Amino acid sequence: MLVPLSWLKEYIETDLPVKKLADRLTEVGFSVEVIKKVENDEILEIEVTPNRPDCLSISGIAREVGAITGNKVKIPKAEIPKAKGKLEIEIVNDFKLCPRYTALIIDGIQIKPSPPFIQKRLKKIGLRPINNLVDITNYVMFETGNPLHAFDYDKITPKKLLTQKSKGGEKFESVDGISYVLPKDAIIIKDSEDRVIDLCGLKGGSNTGISEQTNTLFLHAPVYNPVLIRRASQALSLRSDASAIFERGANPGGTLNTLKRAASLILKYAGGEITSEIIDLKKEKFEPWTIKLRHPRLEKILGIKINPTKVKEILESLGMESKLKTQNSEIIYDIDIPTHRGDLKMEEDLIEEVARIYGYNNFPKSLPLGETPVEKIPFFKDFSLEEKIKQILAGSGYSEIYTYSLISKRALENIGLDLEKALRVSNPVSGEYEYLRPSLIPNLLSAFLLNQPNFSEIKLFEFGKIYPEEKLMLSGIANSDYYHVKGILELIFQELGIENPTFKPYVKRDILYHPAKTAVIETSRALLGTVGEVNPAVLTKAGIKGKVVIFNLDFELISKLTRVVKKFFPIPEFPPIIEDLAFVIPPKTFVGDLIQLIKVSSSIIQSVELLDVHENTRTFRIIYQHPDKTLTDKEVGKIRKKIIESAEKKFGARIKG
Repeated sequence: MLVPLSWLKEYIETDLPVKKLADRLTEVGFSVEVIKKVENDEILEIEVTPNRPDCLSISGIAREVGAITGNKVKIPKAEIPKAKGKLEIEIVNDFKLCPRYTALIIDGIQIKPSPPFIQKRLKKIGLRPINNLVDITNYVMFETGNPLHAFDYDKITPKKLLTQKSKGGEKFESVDGISYVLPKDAIIIKDSEDRVIDLCGLKGGSNTGISEQTNTLFLHAPVYNPVLIRRASQALSLRSDASAIFERGANPGGTLNTLKRAASLILKYAGGEITSEIIDLKKEKFEPWTIKLRHPRLEKILGIKINPTKVKEILESLGMESKLKTQNSEIIYDIDIPTHRGDLKMEEDLIEEVARIYGYNNFPKSLPLGETPVEKIPFFKDFSLEEKIKQILAGSGYSEIYTYSLISKRALENIGLDLEKALRVSNPVSGEYEYLRPSLIPNLLSAFLLNQPNFSEIKLFEFGKIYPEEKLMLSGIANSDYYHVKGILELIFQELGIENPTFKPYVKRDILYHPAKTAVIETSRALLGTVGEVNPAVLTKAGIKGKVVIFNLDFELISKLTRVVKKFFPIPEFPPIIEDLAFVIPPKTFVGDLIQLIKVSSSIIQSVELLDVHENTRTFRIIYQHPDKTLTDKEVGKIRKKIIESAEKKFGARIKG
């Protein structure tokens, strides 16, 4: 919005320097982007927010300056003489499209250049003067904030206008000679010969436009449906100064004064006489509405103490009538909202008005209290456990991926999932996104295939929900060795404090897992998940080469079993004894059971790990360490003997020698 200072001062007196005025307008929400000089006048370029169409006018900005300075605003009002003669026109209005339609007819006008002061002001706001009628309608629109349009009355034949929606595809030629094909549901005015004579809010038609031969004028100041104006503007990539106001919401209470103001200037500078009564079609009275404002509520929201008299003064400076009363020991204001302030609908809107005029810079400065919350907020979700697992996996070389929750029928069938148990979307966008995923594995396989041509080592994992259970799962895929993946899972369980997880053969037969190289992960309390190689047949269907190991964990169950309690022990003072024992074990012997047997053989055994696998031989590294003394070979020998005897007795394992 361009505002010449000379034009503004016609409606509001202010002795503020232009820079100070610009700063104050910016403080109350109207950012002054540029101040430039044109012909010894200073022009303010003001950014007007979409909720304030009233300030797309000189009078609207004048009201804001009046609120800032406390000076009285002089909004021009006009009276027009009574109609002489009687020219008629029939208006068939759709009030859903045009809530208020105000118009009149002026006869005997003379088309000529507009007066110099109007031409100068229009040029300063970026408009090109055309003639007295067009210039006056533009001038009054920028003065009052209500758009007008002038028709050549004699070109409307017969004298009947219909406001309606376009059907789409109609041809329309504007006053500037440009042809348009109208979109559906644009607001238009037709005559009874079915000609489109006005593309409402955007452009007038050439078939009823003002020309040098115009003698009789039909002038209207309507209010249109903002949504439909905006849609038509976007569909045609066409904007005008009028549409910028209409699409934000023109002032329905201002049409009458705007029409009279324009008519008085036309009579003065174009001659003629009014030859019709004022047409004012509306279904409701557009009058001020009342909002109650509670003073305690205002102080609570603003966080300051403010004198009620000051509040009343601020609101009245914005053109709102205010009545102060006390009700149940509470100060309450009854505020009458003028029709040009359509953005004020509730108590909080008025509180914001008080705050911005009072001045945010006048609020006392304070630091946040910074209190540490002692209770979890409702619906609090703790991501710390999830982040901890992510860090372990990332440290082990894994990368996290995010995939869609929808997968294809083929992806489900490839891993042997039952389609009857999967949720199908009733209107899928494509066959690739037909089912809600009952497992994270299909998407991990797809991601693995996508990365295989580019990377020799691929390790991926994902946190995500599966359906219909809506259970959060943790799944991963890698072209690593099974024991390597198993070791990473053991590290996760150890860090989470999950005690004694065991890996047992996966006895269930399905096509996803390798029948002899898969384990279920259990504790004494629950089944945590599975880990194992993918069945070669599944890999072939997926187009994946080589061996692939996957894991699938119930994260929600794991989070319930987590007991992260850190225990710190002093660094041992005495050295350990480390030895490797190789056992020849019978087929189908579980290595985990043998490790557990070794661990419980003595309290001074600190750790046992599988070191090597060769045919039916398993080599274990055992660390012995006493907290109070240095161990001797004799003491370790007794424990070793016990381990060998127990392994042979329980598993039939013999020491390799």
